[in-house]
Amino acid sequence: MRKKRGKATTFLCSLIPGAAEMYMGFMKTGISLMTVFILCFVVPSVLRVSDVFILFGVLVWFYSFFHARNLANADEEEFALLPDDYIWSSLLEGKEIKISNPTLKKWAAVILIVYGVSQLWRTVSAWIYRLFPDYMWEMASLVVDSVPQIIISVVIIIIGCRLIAGKKEELHGEGN
Repeated sequence: MRKKRGKATTFLCSLIPGAAEMYMGFMKTGISLMTVFILCFVVPSVLRVSDVFILFGVLVWFYSFFHARNLANADEEEFALLPDDYIWSSLLEGKEIKISNPTLKKWAAVILIVYGVSQLWRTVSAWIYRLFPDYMWEMASLVVDSVPQIIISVVIIIIGCRLIAGKKEELHGEGN
């Protein structure tokens, strides 16, 4: 049963992501916020990725805190009309992720691909490490550790050259 509760208790519950929502009866919203918050810490540690991804957990905490405060401060009529739904349901209408902004979609794809390649390289380099004896690994590690930087550098140079070529064609096209 959804019900507005005391402001002090709601504030204390809002310090834990999703708890205030569940306390007020928004179970789907609360459980999904808790799940996303916990996954922001579990996934980076399981996948052994950078701690930068843990910052998403901080963003989820802030969102949850202010969402709970907005729920607590809503008037009775507005509170009764608020839906209780999982936070990802609006993103996953149907079976595909819908991002309407094409630029955002492109950058999200690039970030996911770069991240996937970096994780794949981390695993492959661990396998390569096991192929070499310890005394040979020092020299081999210089090459293995440099490959991602070399690839990223080459891609950046190619993108820069294409941008310059495109600008040059644009300038020569206008002069004619």
